[in-house]
Amino acid sequence: MRAFSGFSALGIQSEIYADCWAYGRDALFVVDLRTGQLVDANPAAEELSGYDRHELTSMRLDDLYPVDLVTPGRSIFSRGELSADSCDHSSFERRNGARVPIVFHSSEQFFCDGRSLKLCTFREMSNLEKQRHSLATLQWALSAYAGVALALAHADSSQGLLQAICEAITRESAYLLAWVGTAEDLPGKPVCIISAAGEGAQDLDGLEVSWAEDQANGNGSAGFAIRTGEINIIANTDTSSRFEPWREWATRTGVHSVVSVPLVEAGGWRGVLVVYATHINAFEPGAIEVFEHLAKEISHGLHALRQKELLDAEYSQRIRAQEKLSEALTSMVSALVSAVETRDPYTAGHENRVGEIAHAIGKEMGWDEDRLVGLRMAAMVHDFGKISVPTKILNKPGRLNAEEWAEMRKHPETGYEILKDIPFTWPVADIMRQHHEKIDGSGYPLGLMGNAILPEAKVLTVADIVEAMTSDRPYREGTELHVALAEIEKESGLTLDPEVVSVCVTLFREKGLQLPGSN
Repeated sequence: MRAFSGFSALGIQSEIYADCWAYGRDALFVVDLRTGQLVDANPAAEELSGYDRHELTSMRLDDLYPVDLVTPGRSIFSRGELSADSCDHSSFERRNGARVPIVFHSSEQFFCDGRSLKLCTFREMSNLEKQRHSLATLQWALSAYAGVALALAHADSSQGLLQAICEAITRESAYLLAWVGTAEDLPGKPVCIISAAGEGAQDLDGLEVSWAEDQANGNGSAGFAIRTGEINIIANTDTSSRFEPWREWATRTGVHSVVSVPLVEAGGWRGVLVVYATHINAFEPGAIEVFEHLAKEISHGLHALRQKELLDAEYSQRIRAQEKLSEALTSMVSALVSAVETRDPYTAGHENRVGEIAHAIGKEMGWDEDRLVGLRMAAMVHDFGKISVPTKILNKPGRLNAEEWAEMRKHPETGYEILKDIPFTWPVADIMRQHHEKIDGSGYPLGLMGNAILPEAKVLTVADIVEAMTSDRPYREGTELHVALAEIEKESGLTLDPEVVSVCVTLFREKGLQLPGSN
């Protein structure tokens, strides 16, 4: 057992108290309240202070405090203000000048040999402070991670994602500023900042950063991270020689530490996420682990969004190409229809009127716009095959005989053969071919039945009948609309699709649809 003498001066002889004094982990000081003189100190006090017992008993308690914490000419305990349960946090100065965070307690005042004394307990808090700091840095990182995860879930573009990431990181933490830069393969290898958020973001325009190893501004945290592909930290920007090119800027903005996270996208893009903190050592191991996971999530998110952007761009390009093709085909079809109508003046405009009725029916049935465009295109050319029918048959003032009718019935097949190889984006040729088919198989030219007939052809058939019956022909005048509607109702479910007939009749009778050109 280590020699003990302190409590013998106070008349305490118990060996158990002696052991507590000798082996206690907290520093214990007995202080004379009148003078502030140290009367005794235990071994833990020697270890904490760096002084031996004999040196300590020649000192005042004030001598162990940093000068800036002691009021000149007055001892901390000179008036005995501290009560038995007094507790406070302060700093303790070791013999070598190092400051140590402590928490101290004092006992009740007691008297010995005519002196007023107190027992003071000093507990070193260095480890606890480190743990608190580590926990705080982890909490900052986790808060940033949560914000970035939310940004990843809602971002709809790569640029929007990067901006949202910077905003999320700097929203509620000790992270002062965040930016994302892209590594440019240009002379000097500059890092181009493409998104930023936080205090000082407005000052980034003049911040020159490179990833070239042979340049001073290429050896900062960002440059190292890009070159090595690993997270890089500068724990204290105030003292780091690597941060010298930006020292003035950091002092002005309040930056004291920085982490740079390399971002690598599968398509070959290389960049870096740089985060500045207001605290020294703001990026400890726990926080770095979070940032490592963060880097992976950001890279995956960027890759997914860039792929989506590429697909969207390709889709838009295809849509534009289809629109141009459709415009070209529409112009061509219009010319062909005009050529047919010059041979058959009695049906001039018939295709367009059928198209309007068919479009109205399809729209009422809930078809999308693209499908309706295809339906109208098919309506425009549904009688195109008549171009092969002799003019004398087309313009005959009376009814056709059996031979002439057989010739006329060829027009759907003729039109199909002419148009089948044109690259429409809709089945225009097949719709045209089937517009005289009937659901009971009594139609022509293929004798199709039921669902073997395209829905667009079923709509076109009903629209064609209504328009044809209500229009004048060389051999007859057009009928009233109600007569045409009664006719298709009679054939509903027999030769005509019942849903199409029902929609057509409802449009004219109840929803105000007018025959094209009747206004």
